[in-house]
Amino acid sequence: MRLLLAALVLAPLAFAQPPTPQPPTPQSPPDHATLQTRRNDKLAQPFLLLHRWHTDIESAKREAAREGKPILVHCTRSFSPCGTSIRCEREVLSAAEFAQVAARAVLYCHVTARLDAGADQFLFDMRGSGWPHHVVLDASGRVLGTHASHLDKSVAELHGLLDRAQAYQQLEAEVAGAIAAQRRRQLEAGLATGALDLETARALLAQSAPLPSADAERLAAAVTDLEVGEVLRRHDRFDATAQIAAGAELFALWRLGKRPAERNASRDFWGGILLHLEHQEQPDLTVYQDGLAQLEQRFGNARGYRAFLDARRKALEELQRKAGKPAQAAH
Repeated sequence: MRLLLAALVLAPLAFAQPPTPQPPTPQSPPDHATLQTRRNDKLAQPFLLLHRWHTDIESAKREAAREGKPILVHCTRSFSPCGTSIRCEREVLSAAEFAQVAARAVLYCHVTARLDAGADQFLFDMRGSGWPHHVVLDASGRVLGTHASHLDKSVAELHGLLDRAQAYQQLEAEVAGAIAAQRRRQLEAGLATGALDLETARALLAQSAPLPSADAERLAAAVTDLEVGEVLRRHDRFDATAQIAAGAELFALWRLGKRPAERNASRDFWGGILLHLEHQEQPDLTVYQDGLAQLEQRFGNARGYRAFLDARRKALEELQRKAGKPAQAAH
């Protein structure tokens, strides 16, 4: 009887199911105020007080341009703790010998805070994938070098990163200088032979920079010769209205500070401008006089050009009369 009662008591226990494990309660993400507090705490860390760290990239760019230095970027985070970032900031960026790195570069600290999606994209724009990440930029914000690992950090590694970035920048400058020299030789030869069209000449002139001021002025004038020719080709030389329209385009070149070099281009340039001014209600008489003086100086003795110059002198007198100004000779 006792055995039967024991069996009846234990039977439900034998067939009872173990309790179903409950999934862990998911943690809600930190709210905006918490993220802001964490960011502020990160920006108050001691390593940022030891040297001049920028927290605005545009400010860092301005200082880099002013000082002629590269920018060393330290990417860290505040939205959650990062052991490797904290260790780097305490052991590397706070080390006494880091002062030598700080003397070589403008320092910029970027904090991924999960407050602004656009700002958080910065790490990835800097070719990073984890924290901490270090990158060297030039004064325009262009990447010159990155640290390959976010785990292996030391002051020596940061010196090496700056060394590699500056060596690459120097190589870029040498290559650009060699290319510019080649483009200049091509431009000089093409202008001399007449092989260049206007667009090619413009491109080669831009690619030849920087140039000494005298060479830049001479080559720019030679390219202006091509521009003058291009304007004249677009307008019928035997149509008076078309020639006045061409003069308006040449006057636009004059307003841009462009002046031709070649003799015939100069004649067409100033001649077209004078025709344009003659048909304006309020022409710039100073420009007209200067243009006429240029033509008289270069072509005053050219027998086939005297009639044109005589007509321009009479036109100047008429323009001065209409403007109520005493007639003045071109000078």
